[in-house]
Amino acid sequence: MSSTVAPKTYSESGIIVFYDIPSKFEPRCWSLNMWKVRLVLNMKGAPYRTEWISYPDIEPTFKKLGIPPSMKKSYNGQDHYTCPSIIDYTVTPEKPMTDSKAIAQYLDEKYSLEEQYGPKLFPEGTKEAQLAFIRDWDAANGTFDRFKFLCLGCVPELIEDPRGTRYYYESREKAYGMSMLDFYPAGSQERKEAWEALQTALDALAVRYDENAEGNGKYAFGGHITYVDIVVVATFLWTRFTPVDRDGPETKCVWDIVKTWNGGRWQRLMDMFEKYLQVK
Repeated sequence: MSSTVAPKTYSESGIIVFYDIPSKFEPRCWSLNMWKVRLVLNMKGAPYRTEWISYPDIEPTFKKLGIPPSMKKSYNGQDHYTCPSIIDYTVTPEKPMTDSKAIAQYLDEKYSLEEQYGPKLFPEGTKEAQLAFIRDWDAANGTFDRFKFLCLGCVPELIEDPRGTRYYYESREKAYGMSMLDFYPAGSQERKEAWEALQTALDALAVRYDENAEGNGKYAFGGHITYVDIVVVATFLWTRFTPVDRDGPETKCVWDIVKTWNGGRWQRLMDMFEKYLQVK
């Protein structure tokens, strides 16, 4: 895979370029953070194309393009350049952005005319409440950690190119202090406890959906899809598109089990998003 990204062409002057890391499996998009942005782009009908990029090419490419780092690396404190990132070429000057939450808010404001782009993902007066709910639900239950514990060790095997796979192994081993081959392995007590904690977290999430009377059990906030629903579904998509071989021969991915919990409500939530899973 090339380490450079083609310069903007005339045809890109009216689109958003979305940077994502490819899987060797269809539909190529797999990461929960990338799905958060892709779902928003698709729901809003935004003009965009995907620029696939390999892990080791992200930092040099983004520095060249002016996309800022999203955080500091946990193991050495250096700038960390990550996907998802975008460059919005529909505005002048073009606008480079990173971080899924910031990009989602930007797109929701940019495409805010409901008659044309559908209901806002952050309806008036709900942004802080939605972001606080996501933060507090995760903090109380360690939800995203549980998904991470169950999926992360299998991610290297889905990455499309060998350079990306090698980079992932090396960078995650530095971050977690262990080989991904030993990360919550099949049959371990740690994996068993992660599954139990995840079910507890999703039970708590089901209560939130049930308590939202306006959503009739289908939405977390209000009477239509909002950002919380997107974060939940993006996380489920990660478990759906990450093959896992650590939970028995009948389980091909974590989603195979999760979709059966809570009376099948998570499958019903996923069904509402099937029309937004295009990979352009």
